[in-house]
Amino acid sequence: MEAIKTLFNKLQDTVTPHSSAIKLPDHDRISLLTVNDEPYHEEIDSNDSQNDTPQIQLTPQQLYSHLRLDPSVKSIRVLDIDPPLSRDLNGSLEGTLRVVHLSDFPAFTALSYTWGPYSSPAVDTIRCNSSCDIPITKNGHDALLALRRRHYSGTRCQEQTLPFTIWLDAVCINQADNTEKAGQIALMAEVYTWARTVWVWLGNGDERTARAVRGLKRAATLRVEPVGVPWIEEDMYAAAGRGGGPRSVAYYKVQLAKSMIWVFLRTYWGIPRAFLGICAIGRAKKQGGLIGSSGDIDCLLDREWIERVWTFQEIVLASNPVIVCGEEAIGWAQLQEGLDCLHWMRPSFAGGGNDRTSGLRHQIFMGWAMSKDFRNDGELDNWFNESMEKRSDVAQRWLDLFQVWRTVSRPTGWNGRAFRSVPKLTGPDLNGNSSRTGASAKNHFSVEEYEGQFNMRKMWNRVRLVILLIYVGPPALLFAFTVSFTLGFIFGPNDEKPAYFWKSAVAAHLLFFSVIPFLGHVNLAMGDPTIGTRARSDIHASSGLVAIIRVLRDRKAQEAHDKSFATHGVLERLGISVPRPDYKKPLGKVYHELYAELVKREPSYIALLSDVKGSVLPGAPSWVPDWGSNKLHWTRDDAIYSRIEDPSKRGGSCDLVRWNSETEIVVRGLFIGDLSYTSKPIGCEERVNNGLEPASWRGSLTAIDEWRRELVELYARQTPRCEYSSSSVSLTLCSSSDQSSPDTEWTEEDFRRWHKVLTAPGHDDASKHELIELALSEREFQSRRFTDYICRGFAGTVSLFVSDNGFVGKGPNGIEKGDEIYLIDGVGQPMILRKQGDSGKYRVVGPAFACQLNPLYVNSS
Repeated sequence: MEAIKTLFNKLQDTVTPHSSAIKLPDHDRISLLTVNDEPYHEEIDSNDSQNDTPQIQLTPQQLYSHLRLDPSVKSIRVLDIDPPLSRDLNGSLEGTLRVVHLSDFPAFTALSYTWGPYSSPAVDTIRCNSSCDIPITKNGHDALLALRRRHYSGTRCQEQTLPFTIWLDAVCINQADNTEKAGQIALMAEVYTWARTVWVWLGNGDERTARAVRGLKRAATLRVEPVGVPWIEEDMYAAAGRGGGPRSVAYYKVQLAKSMIWVFLRTYWGIPRAFLGICAIGRAKKQGGLIGSSGDIDCLLDREWIERVWTFQEIVLASNPVIVCGEEAIGWAQLQEGLDCLHWMRPSFAGGGNDRTSGLRHQIFMGWAMSKDFRNDGELDNWFNESMEKRSDVAQRWLDLFQVWRTVSRPTGWNGRAFRSVPKLTGPDLNGNSSRTGASAKNHFSVEEYEGQFNMRKMWNRVRLVILLIYVGPPALLFAFTVSFTLGFIFGPNDEKPAYFWKSAVAAHLLFFSVIPFLGHVNLAMGDPTIGTRARSDIHASSGLVAIIRVLRDRKAQEAHDKSFATHGVLERLGISVPRPDYKKPLGKVYHELYAELVKREPSYIALLSDVKGSVLPGAPSWVPDWGSNKLHWTRDDAIYSRIEDPSKRGGSCDLVRWNSETEIVVRGLFIGDLSYTSKPIGCEERVNNGLEPASWRGSLTAIDEWRRELVELYARQTPRCEYSSSSVSLTLCSSSDQSSPDTEWTEEDFRRWHKVLTAPGHDDASKHELIELALSEREFQSRRFTDYICRGFAGTVSLFVSDNGFVGKGPNGIEKGDEIYLIDGVGQPMILRKQGDSGKYRVVGPAFACQLNPLYVNSS
């Protein structure tokens, strides 16, 4: 024990104030932290080297306690991953965990990935500082192995002078210490901004993903390289570190001009090759296209990574993201350009003319259209139109993500040293910040604003002259040779005519090859080139906050608090201050602080009242949305986003909300009616025999039938029973989006049969249970299937209602008789409110789906 104490004392004494890494003096490197003093050799036997070395095994908590992070400074831990100890590149992971200060501009990379499950039965670990095994999930372990192979592959392993340094949350943050986690979350924006490379790990790959990456890279060569991607290049870090001057705008103008020239030449020199290849073999080979199948791209990009809440901040704030899937990698700019080219079928130089003509030209030189057996031009046109309609939603989500990346402001300097020259701007920026003059204009700039410095049309007019000279020179020279050789063949001596003939033939052949690209330039490229991406209107450039809302509503998180904390870094870039992350706060208070700041910034975000789920979150007012649980199935996304994203629909948005206090808001609303009847929650039965048996829905079906009878009896005196229409029942029980879905588990015939069984004549209220049993019986499989679909969909979160003035519908679990329905200005759906005594104040219960019963009695409506 005395020896162990001595080692620990020595360990504490050797922690340096700046690096805080666990290091020992060279003469004491026999014990705790190193495996071997000898230089690295591939054939080393690690077991023999450790036989005589005393080892002390530390727990992760002990290691983290010795590598404490000072909360008063911006310090983080980074991991130096060692080369593999043998030829096996998939061997065990080892490295050194140390502490660095961000103010020192350290060199490191960062990993963006999803945790996933741990391996079983043996949990994967990484051995840190030769003394501690830190557990890591299987996906994280696979990512580190792949990146280590990439860094230390082949002969680079022996020549590599710099270690592979990476930051990943599972190892570099003490996950058992919520205080440390909260402090490191506040620094994550800077971690991903200043990382030299952010590795976006999508998971292990296969032949399809490799083919997709190759296809995207080739497609990207047909697009002009975007300006400002990556935002910080490797040599910029070096210049900033040694106090070098900033990268000038003129430099990027030259790079942009070069890219225009090379892409144009690559595009239109490829046309004659593709055309002649088609003529020679009848049609191009199927594998000759850029990519084997559109499903390959979905296989690459449709990963859990894009569904997680933390990955949004990690990619949006990254200065130099690189996408990695298995052994394949593609840069952020290449991914965007390749997706835009393939997804929208438009290279940078798609040519002039109408959309159909440009698209068909694109198909020809991409080698896609002729890879299919078309009998006539009509079939080719039909195929092109269909392919334009069947665009991948996954690819569009990534393009939208890139658009958000472009609109978020980014630093242009480090510690007072600029690495990008930017002009001074006045007025609001693209994210709504009020002032961009003085120092603030130099400190942060979005890629989209930076691109505004380049007059693309003016640059293209100059580049076009250079390209024209390139195309005019060879044809003119070849034309002169052709005329000279032809004249020699006609007027020359007879013994020299064969030589002149072959020379003139070769010159004419080469002239043919050079004239076609020239004509392509004249006829196809007179328009401006396409630069940048085409984003949908739902990611409006003037409001990066729209993306935040989509993250809160659609992405997943292991802890509900993370839905808010994972957006803090982006919110700060958008000029919104939020309190420091604190996992000890009640969830309701965390969401309240975030939602209040969003509504104060843009009152149209009152549309998010539709996300109130009925129950009040602890520590929050009733109007705070609950993003920690699933969305209500009848809440329409377009009703929310259309009012936030479209500036024309905001109108006088400043008048939508008035603040009485931090917990009380005033809104404008139109009264619709009082609830006169509410049902029990639908679909809250417990599972039976590892599944939901049909009989288990008896209580829910009884509640639905009571609600149906209530709405019929309520209006029986005003409308003949024979004119009763089931449309109101169908609209309430089935959301409109589900009815139109091709994957719906029920059909219209199922509903009709279900309704026919429950309304069978000859049964009074006393015998209605017989109809319930019949609807759930094996014989009535259509009725049983519809009941199962409705109850599983509602899952105890929905109650049905009837109002006193002719409305029927559904609302969240917890609605009561006497609650009131309102149309609130700025909210896309009716809302159910509960009056609080005679104070004139209301509690928000949740959104409602309501339809008026009276018009549905008319058969023609």
